[in-house]
Amino acid sequence: MPELLSYPHAIGFDTVYYACRIGTGVVWYNWSQVFSSWLLYGLLVPVQNLVQGDPFMILKLAAPLLFGLNTCGIYYFARRALNWTERKALFGSLVFSFQIAALAISWEFFRNMLGLGFLLFALAFLEDVGKSVRASLFFVLFSVLVMFSHEFASIILFIVVLGVVAFTVVKETKLTAIRVLGFFAPALAVFLGQVYFVAFPVAYTGPALNVLTAYQATGHYGGVFSLFTNYLGVFDTVQSYSSYLVLFSHVSSLFALLFALVLPLVLVGFFRNKLLVFWSGLLLVGGFGAVVVPWFAPDMWSRWMLMLVYPFTFYVVNGISKVWHAGGSSVRPIWTRLNWLKISKRAAKSLIVVSSCLGFLFMACPMLYGRFGVVGLPTTVNYVPSSMQSNTLPLIDVDSAVNALKWVNNQMNSSSAFLAQDAFYYWSILYLNNQHAIVFFKNDFHTAITTASAHGFDTLYFIWWNTDIGWYGITAPSGFVQLKSFDRISVYLYAG
Repeated sequence: MPELLSYPHAIGFDTVYYACRIGTGVVWYNWSQVFSSWLLYGLLVPVQNLVQGDPFMILKLAAPLLFGLNTCGIYYFARRALNWTERKALFGSLVFSFQIAALAISWEFFRNMLGLGFLLFALAFLEDVGKSVRASLFFVLFSVLVMFSHEFASIILFIVVLGVVAFTVVKETKLTAIRVLGFFAPALAVFLGQVYFVAFPVAYTGPALNVLTAYQATGHYGGVFSLFTNYLGVFDTVQSYSSYLVLFSHVSSLFALLFALVLPLVLVGFFRNKLLVFWSGLLLVGGFGAVVVPWFAPDMWSRWMLMLVYPFTFYVVNGISKVWHAGGSSVRPIWTRLNWLKISKRAAKSLIVVSSCLGFLFMACPMLYGRFGVVGLPTTVNYVPSSMQSNTLPLIDVDSAVNALKWVNNQMNSSSAFLAQDAFYYWSILYLNNQHAIVFFKNDFHTAITTASAHGFDTLYFIWWNTDIGWYGITAPSGFVQLKSFDRISVYLYAG
């Protein structure tokens, strides 16, 4: 639905990057990337090389297929790992499909979605590893695919498998644990290779781009601790918090946006399953670690929080099932301390209907004003868009931006540079000749201008909205003069 409504434009912030990436026609830039999360490019780059078409159209077809992989994975995990009926498992896929968190992942995080899809199938076979040759071989296959798909999915699989092994040693037999580790060995080898090349990276050998960076990310630890962040000092294109209270407001408001409506059903529907417990526990640590230990917490807390939709879906569906089969009585959580919480059949229906309606509006409604549609708060738009009908730009401005970049491309020469704010950075790589200099920055015009001047560029171009639409919090400074307009997008020249 969102892909059809947005046609012919792409939706998703990272989607523009994926278009650049598959447009290079290269899967691995150097040998060490065999141990990286390359599988999405391994699937899409050959298609791009074959059809030689618009990479955005390939991605527009890929997005529903990836989302379908995940909904099928929800169904299969429910059937095989949880022993649910076909009807209950199918209902779980439907509930998952309309959750804002699931749709937000599908909006832009294609590699993450590919990894999570394979993760669902890998975990579905985990309980039967060592008991069935077929299940064991499928687990090996899907676990390796997870490792080649995305880092976060790899970490989830690693932690869940280790948790299951530890549980098996304590509660069952060491032989079973050894069998699980044996069949996990191929994926574990890839995972350890990824960790090694994160700690000791090989120099970048990708396509030569004339890009200068006038932007310095801070707060991220390096080496083996690169997955951790100091949120009290972080500054990057997504995360920046002036105080702990600001950080807390972002974390709490995003959780409320994503799960406030279904949380009562999660609490009522919670059941003891070691796969889901380890899975949920890791994601809760990743999502809320930023407010518990903000100086050293898992990076990208918002992504960990979004992924909670996967285990939460099974708890939500189980909660609805318990309420539905309780007749006219209300259902309480299994925890004694939450006995005050009661869910009736009418309340359960209302919660799931309202939640699904919000998901529908999230997919279909256009931006109403600025960055705000029908979903979201000022503290959440950096992590979840207020409508899926956008990318780094409002869809109505995409054609204007492309035309502006093409015009700039014809004006530039060896003494000129293009100042690319984050929103237009990958667009500029797509539509400017790779001999033209690009200066990448976030919101510091002074550093961008200084960087370009230091490298000898005396003609500086910049494109931005000619009226303030409320995005990104910046406007063209007084030092820039307007050269040419393309509807709401204008080309500016730095006049000093």
